[in-house]
Amino acid sequence: MITRRFFIGGLAGAFATGAGRLFAVPAGTASVGKPALTIGMLSDIHIYLAPGGKKLVDAYSTQTFERALEWFRDNGADVVAIAGDIAHSGLAGELKAVADAWFRVFPGDKAPDGRRVERVFVAGNHDWADSPRAKKVFEDKAVRNDNLFVRNPAKWWDEAFHEEWKPHFMKVVKGYPFIGAHWCNKPCTGHDENFTVGLEEFYASCKSSLDPSRPFFHVQHPVPKGTAHGDDVWGQDDGVSTRILSAFPNAVAFFGHCHISLTDERSVWQGAFTSVGCASLRDVSLTVPGLLNSKGGLENGKTPKKSFEKFDPVKAMVIPERKDCRQGQLVRVYPDRIVFSRREFITGASLGDDLVMPLPVAEKKPFAFAERQKGAVAPEFPQGAELKVTRAKGPLRGDDKTGPREADVWELSFPAAVAVKAARPGVYEITAAGAKGKEKSFGMSATGARFPQSDPRASKPCVFRVACSRVPKNVQKFSVCAISCWGRKSAPLVATVP
Repeated sequence: MITRRFFIGGLAGAFATGAGRLFAVPAGTASVGKPALTIGMLSDIHIYLAPGGKKLVDAYSTQTFERALEWFRDNGADVVAIAGDIAHSGLAGELKAVADAWFRVFPGDKAPDGRRVERVFVAGNHDWADSPRAKKVFEDKAVRNDNLFVRNPAKWWDEAFHEEWKPHFMKVVKGYPFIGAHWCNKPCTGHDENFTVGLEEFYASCKSSLDPSRPFFHVQHPVPKGTAHGDDVWGQDDGVSTRILSAFPNAVAFFGHCHISLTDERSVWQGAFTSVGCASLRDVSLTVPGLLNSKGGLENGKTPKKSFEKFDPVKAMVIPERKDCRQGQLVRVYPDRIVFSRREFITGASLGDDLVMPLPVAEKKPFAFAERQKGAVAPEFPQGAELKVTRAKGPLRGDDKTGPREADVWELSFPAAVAVKAARPGVYEITAAGAKGKEKSFGMSATGARFPQSDPRASKPCVFRVACSRVPKNVQKFSVCAISCWGRKSAPLVATVP
């Protein structure tokens, strides 16, 4: 049996980072001994019925979901949780497809060795919606209404998962409480999500069941406000869960909704409680908002319609593929630590070192943002890296009015920045400098950083394009910096204009 003294004193010496704190170790190193509890953690699986409702859309099938369940099963999961957006268009048939996949892997909710595997599934905004996506499946309104989960959640939840639907619920597994909070209120707005009602009353009713000496787990869809991924992350709730959970230092909250990669170092946050992002099993992004001053946003992103929609038609880069990366994690709970093993489920590869959170959390908080930011480093370009600049013809994205069109563009090519310690690039900042000190900056999401570092796509060379009309006149040089999620910039690559 591994003891707390051996773990903190022995392994910490070998794998400490920052100010002597152990929080990232090679995969498997911290998984010594038998865990008290093992959790398979997913979010945003987005299963989608094809038109007519008879089969699933290929790119939104249960194939990857079943692969994830099998990995959890084979690694001893006692619980599998989904932090919302189970069904892509909110239809009962999509929930049924998920349930069928579950029972294929866990017949009767049991693994082959006979152990019971509990479900902690909560609804997200896609589940609790009458969306245009559902109309594409069932054109007939009456048929569609008969099949929408939001119209009769009690019926459809029971038929799919054989359990009672309640807006909030508690399940206890091997002595560890899990509290689930379904999305069951207003539609998604992208900010201040008013997703539930009665959560404070529910916590008041079950407070006596929450032992302050051991962790409990809270599962919801939106980001608890002001926690993981930073204050400006898309999809935060209205503050209700943060307000409640701040009274429980032993709380570990899991969330989805924002789809941000588990390779973003800010996916685990510790403050008054612990908040953990779950990325997505359907499509994963790596957008780091707030780090660039350019009003044009990310050239390979889509700018918010209400803010900068006028910039989209002149963008010379396509929005990157997102369904080529699907993530989840295995969470092992020991008496003295929690170990997070992050995985990409298309390749089956590890996303990086295991993250280790000491218990009890009141003693140390290695994932507190302020301390981690102090010691954060920047990613770096490979030795000998060069920035190459050419002028070419290229297509511009168009809107409904203009449509795509060809224009003169500047094309920049450069090698992908590499991680230093755990610091991977989040965005690349590209600066065009003209005469008399005039400059214009642009951003490009470092989409390769979503992948395992062993994946060739993680080190694939980058290509950036910008319309010539967007840079200062008589542009003289370009520079590129890689920026981590903490805002740390690499040394720039610089090239003069040919």
